Amino acid sequence: MKIPLVLSLIVGTLFFSSGCEIVDPILIALNMPLEVCASINVGNTWNDTATYNIQDEIANISEDYVDEVKATRVNDVTVYMAHPPSSGTASGTIQYALDGGSLVTLATFSSVPFSRLASPGVSITDPTVMTYVPGALAALLSALQDPNGLPPTTTITVRSSGSSTVTVPQGTEICARVHFQADINF
Repeated sequence: MKIPLVLSLIVGTLFFSSGCEIVDPILIALNMPLEVCASINVGNTWNDTATYNIQDEIANISEDYVDEVKATRVNDVTVYMAHPPSSGTASGTIQYALDGGSLVTLATFSSVPFSRLASPGVSITDPTVMTYVPGALAALLSALQDPNGLPPTTTITVRSSGSSTVTVPQGTEICARVHFQADINF
């Protein structure tokens, strides 16, 4: 009877004297989609570009997070349409540029039914729909992933261009999204 009582006193003393204090920060993963949504012109073509500053994208969530980035990575690149037409197909190209460099073709797609592009879309690594350039994908991943903090790349430009087999309503958008993630000490 004395041993359980003594153990209870020892455990209680340790607990209430901060012996069980949590001192490690909590690591959270922030999803930051970097995307370009190109409006399909009257008729059937699109061509649009968007540039992102990676630190600004993190700072848009919180200025305090920029100094707390512990790792970054790219999970996927997808092509999607929020409101695809009910019929027809699309063909196009996704390109990117890093830190103001030249545009590099990342992936192409040809005669993809609009129904396949319905949100959440299609991964560029889906060989039934996309043809991606392995060297361009490897370079993108290398530039945006860093296991120790912010990547050395400051900006990324994403461009989407292409055409459809049917006339689509003005303002219909087709989007290319880089699924970027940063681990933050919180």
